[in-house]
Amino acid sequence: MPVSGISASSYQGLSFSRRSWRFWYSVVYLCSTSVDLGFSIHKVSHSVLDVRSVEPIVFHVSILIASWQFLNLAHLWPGLMRHWGAVEQRLPGYSCQLKRARPARRIQFVAFLLLALSLMEHLLSIISVVYYDFCPRRRDPVESYLHGTSAQLFDLFPYSNWLGWLGKIQNLLLTFGWSYMDIFLMMLGLGLSEMLARLNRSLELRVQQPMPETYWTWSRTLYRSIVELIREVDDAVSGIMLISFGSNLYFVCLQLLKSINTMPSSAHAVYFYFSLMFLLSRSTAVLLFVSAINDQAREPLRLLRLVPLEGYHPEVFRFAGELASDQVALTGLKFFNVTRKLFLAMAGTVATYELVLIQFHEDKKSWDCSASSFN
Repeated sequence: MPVSGISASSYQGLSFSRRSWRFWYSVVYLCSTSVDLGFSIHKVSHSVLDVRSVEPIVFHVSILIASWQFLNLAHLWPGLMRHWGAVEQRLPGYSCQLKRARPARRIQFVAFLLLALSLMEHLLSIISVVYYDFCPRRRDPVESYLHGTSAQLFDLFPYSNWLGWLGKIQNLLLTFGWSYMDIFLMMLGLGLSEMLARLNRSLELRVQQPMPETYWTWSRTLYRSIVELIREVDDAVSGIMLISFGSNLYFVCLQLLKSINTMPSSAHAVYFYFSLMFLLSRSTAVLLFVSAINDQAREPLRLLRLVPLEGYHPEVFRFAGELASDQVALTGLKFFNVTRKLFLAMAGTVATYELVLIQFHEDKKSWDCSASSFN
């Protein structure tokens, strides 16, 4: 996401330039991920092909496509934020400074919580592999860990510490990219749903009073402005949404399949189940935060039913008609709308695929050390 001016005091300081170091860092990141993907494809092509062996390919492809999407989004972001700022300036104000600070604090809390949990998960993975290495590839535990982290490199090259650390850095960047994708979508969901919530709070305070027709015209046009912003945002991020939900669905299915395996140690069990719960929680959080846009967009229709008869102007009827016909939600490249109903659909999909995968499951495959040896 190579946007310059992210620490500026307002959206007016944002810019995108192909000559900035952020842009060239993103290009290097894309190139290194593409090369790493090539090594992963080579390794998988020389092994037994099943739902577990293609995991690194799915992981690399997801991050690569998402990174490319973010690079394209960075070009659109300054203009998108100018539109966002123009709509936000028209919104009714907060009743006090404390309430104004709550959405920002909520966003910061969610972001820091997810980053902290990601760091904890990564540390647990290191502990479980380094101190309880049931399948050592090298005599030194750190070297064995680096070898396992970058196994796709050492299928072609002899082991060396500098190449092991290079692979580990790439792995860290990919892991951060995966977490960033979900955090970014949660922040968008919080921001856009808060816009609609501010309009809803204004309607809730006045809906049972006979308001002039000009108020309803203002409310309807403001709602329409927010909806147009949501659709513009959706055009920009729907590809990222599809990658996020698709990759999360795949890894949830894969982790649930692995959960019926016998763990080689208690440390592996602690790490695995923490990782599984974190993945489930993060996937659910993305869905709930993004689907809040649809929840808030449907709320004005409920409030309009409370308008007294003497205050029911033609503009109220027009507003209600638009609310009833609109489907306001972010989408996954227009293939699906992110609403609360999607949670049940995804849960049903996971259950169906788990029943299919369990039929082909073999416990010994997950902890097979036959290919490992000391070097």
